[in-house]
Amino acid sequence: MATQAAVGPAAVARRPLGLAGRITIAALVWLGIGALAGGIALITKPDGSNMGFDTGILAGSPFGDFLVPGLILGALFGVGSFVVAGMGLRHQPLAPFLAFGIGCAQMTWIVVQLAIIRELSFLHPLMFATGLVIAVAAVPWGLPTWRAWRAAAG
Repeated sequence: MATQAAVGPAAVARRPLGLAGRITIAALVWLGIGALAGGIALITKPDGSNMGFDTGILAGSPFGDFLVPGLILGALFGVGSFVVAGMGLRHQPLAPFLAFGIGCAQMTWIVVQLAIIRELSFLHPLMFATGLVIAVAAVPWGLPTWRAWRAAAG
């Protein structure tokens, strides 16, 4: 009976971060700092007063205050970014793919946010660009892992 080679994250050798990995991790940390700070501010004062927001800008959204957006911001983009950055520093093979997801989600978050609040802050293009950098840099970072998985699959 022939045995089949392991396929997936465990089958891929530890790879160096390279420039793309370092850029991705740095951008994840930047996003994590901003998102965690913003999330905490919105969670502690869901009326938005910590950040100078009025709940009126949420009209047309499913949210009556900033508690749930603050939880999403702090958990997904804050803690999530730090977790994925840590995974990347430990050279875990799934890190580039999770980073790509966070980058795409960040860009989507900004677009949806602008569609709801209809106000532009300097942070919107900055944080959209951060998501774009994460997503774009994650591709060449993860490509060797993806190729190794395909080769192992046969």
